[in-house]
Amino acid sequence: GSAGGAASTVAIAALPAASYLTDELLKMLDCKEQQKAAKATDEAIRGGVGTEASWQSDTRPSVRGSSKVTGEEQLADGGRCLTVTDVVIVDGEETTIPKKMCRANGASGYVKV
Repeated sequence: GSAGGAASTVAIAALPAASYLTDELLKMLDCKEQQKAAKATDEAIRGGVGTEASWQSDTRPSVRGSSKVTGEEQLADGGRCLTVTDVVIVDGEETTIPKKMCRANGASGYVKV
């Protein structure tokens, strides 16, 4: 038998934007832009502190953004948290939103906390 709780694995073709982006950004961006922003966050996280990934909307020429890893914190339980700063520009208006992405010890990916 297995010890502990039940674990489930879910394979997702597209990144779950809601687990990578703040509610404010989800409201500002359409579905494709959310995917691009989530992918930029994922790329930045893979590169670590100082890594920046940019994206550009395919449907709205005035919409673009970037994600940059600006800090890292090692947790007592062995997990890690990264501070990621998202910048989104819509019609020349810039919105900067920091977020915290954490990965539990032994987990495969980061989630927004």
